[in-house]
Amino acid sequence: MRHFFCMLRVALAALALAAAASSAFAQTNKLSGSRTSAGPATTVSTSVLPQAKPIAQLVRNGVKFSLMVDGKPFLMMGGQVNNLSAYPGQIERAWPKLQAMNVNTVEYPVYWNAIEPVDGQFDFTGFDTILREARAQNLRVILLWFGGWKSGAMDWTPNWVKANPTRFPRVLDYGGKPINSLSPISKVTLEAEKRAYAAMMKHLKEVDQAERTVIMAQLEDEPGTLGSARDCSPEANRLFNGAVPASLVTALGMKPGTWKELFGRVAEEAFSAYYISTYINEVARAGKDIYPLPTCVNVWNGGYGSSDNFDVFDRPGESYPSGGAVSHMLDLWKANATNISVIASDNFQQSPMMYQMVLERYTRPDNPLLIVETGHAIAARFFFRAIADYSAIGFAVTGVDGVGTDGPDMAAIGADFRVVGSAMPIIADLQGTPRLRAAVEEDNIRSRNLIFNYYDLLVRFRPAGMAAADATVASEPTGRVLIAELNPDEFLLMGFDAAVSLRPSQGADFTAAQLLKVQEGHFENGDWKTVREGPTTQGDHAPATVSLPAEGAMIRVGLMRY
Repeated sequence: MRHFFCMLRVALAALALAAAASSAFAQTNKLSGSRTSAGPATTVSTSVLPQAKPIAQLVRNGVKFSLMVDGKPFLMMGGQVNNLSAYPGQIERAWPKLQAMNVNTVEYPVYWNAIEPVDGQFDFTGFDTILREARAQNLRVILLWFGGWKSGAMDWTPNWVKANPTRFPRVLDYGGKPINSLSPISKVTLEAEKRAYAAMMKHLKEVDQAERTVIMAQLEDEPGTLGSARDCSPEANRLFNGAVPASLVTALGMKPGTWKELFGRVAEEAFSAYYISTYINEVARAGKDIYPLPTCVNVWNGGYGSSDNFDVFDRPGESYPSGGAVSHMLDLWKANATNISVIASDNFQQSPMMYQMVLERYTRPDNPLLIVETGHAIAARFFFRAIADYSAIGFAVTGVDGVGTDGPDMAAIGADFRVVGSAMPIIADLQGTPRLRAAVEEDNIRSRNLIFNYYDLLVRFRPAGMAAADATVASEPTGRVLIAELNPDEFLLMGFDAAVSLRPSQGADFTAAQLLKVQEGHFENGDWKTVREGPTTQGDHAPATVSLPAEGAMIRVGLMRY
């Protein structure tokens, strides 16, 4: 009996401790509007709180990167709202469209001028409301920090920053006139933005560390300077005419020298890139010291053949912001901004050749491919190529709540996400291997051969222009296929407007293949669910062939070789 009461006391004590921990957990998990100041604040110790989910991480395994969410590889299928949409009462119109697009992640801005309207006083009321709504939509979030730079300008900085150019100096152009861009060499400006970004990350940690709704933070938006290739203030001129900082010289494997001596015709752009990347790297460090989410910086493309604006001189500060992580400044950015996890290029190219060029330039051993902004019909095809051929960790279309988002371009991308979404864990596992391949239709490309371990596949697309309602109007190519080899004799075919024929690989001991199963369906919680059985008959002496309809399908195919 004494033993029984001892055990009872122990059990009751354990229950009391569990209840206390549960109450603390509930408090940290609750999103509520809050206002804080730059002064001391009471924080809840996280050492005693249960951590149900690990924080998102970017992990490299050999040449492959994985974005780990909840401890598992995650492929982001994203939708970005418009620049002015991230206010309570505005963003509500985006939720139905995001759901219709079949996205698993939403990208939306957090405005410096909204969270710190008064110097040193922070207001996270709207921040909390939108985060709560995103969580209710079962969406992951990439926060877009609109701070010192947005599309080459300073429009989203607080009014107390804009109104005090003495304290927060602007870039001076070649004539010595201020432009709408903050100087990246200002330590005062840097400290003010670090404080604001760190406050946001501290608050995010408090309200989201249990749910882990936010999986990445983008710092700035298309940073750089429009209106001048570099800051031409007296202090900036002194720095530009002096030696390139030794740390950058060492990181790039160069010999000491001036900016002109080391960078020649791109010296001014390299100068801007160094100081902007230094500034943003320090802001990122301030946030990661508090809450170490993966970070990215996106890029307005330009220079060296990467812009599709063919009607102007393609020069920094003119046709694109100077100092951003454009492809010819990528080595400098990667060497200098070590707290930025991913340089994520925007890609609005409408030429297949140029779209692919951007994918190639931003897929590097030190940088995974992440497309945070894209659009146009071409993106529906290149989503498959980005995932299969370049092992992209994410792909997002922009302006999902804007005018024209119900058109065919957005519908095609949303259909991609619908068809492949349930297989994303399998796709993520196969990325970087020869067991995942894509084929897409382009003008004058009617078919593609894909080689797998035990089979050769011929992917044939519809004739270009066949689907045009008006024969005088050229039709955008629509054929696109993503193929995963599940087992030696089993494939997952995903795509649109194509027929896939399968034969044993060239040189094998087998000469033909027989279809054993053709199942259209999808995955639910990792388990395959068949929606309809397809025919396995293939005709006399005909290769095993499976068709993918115009509306798209995921089809599981089983074969035997003989």
